[in-house]
Amino acid sequence: MPSAEIGKAVARSITDMIRGAGQPTHTASMAEMGAACVASAGAHLRTGTAASMTVYPIVPDFARYPQYGRDLNQTFGEIGLAGHWIKVLLHHMFLYKARLRPGWALIPE
Repeated sequence: MPSAEIGKAVARSITDMIRGAGQPTHTASMAEMGAACVASAGAHLRTGTAASMTVYPIVPDFARYPQYGRDLNQTFGEIGLAGHWIKVLLHHMFLYKARLRPGWALIPE
């Protein structure tokens, strides 16, 4: 997730600089973005499990969140079957998008 946002910011800045901007015009700070990860373990749709977690912000910000550096309402982890279903869904959506199927641009990064 962060690499896609950083890549977009770099591409947009390069485009702007080709058009005459003297310096980069877009930023993507990992102190202002979150990330999610799903690690699947097992292949069966009824018995598979996965570890799912989100982190916000990626780089701890102790000025905004003094106790832990992260927003605990948006940072969590869980193990279970639902994460496995999400992993399967993400896998198929990624392949759909990679093959440039109709509507691929509507699938978020």
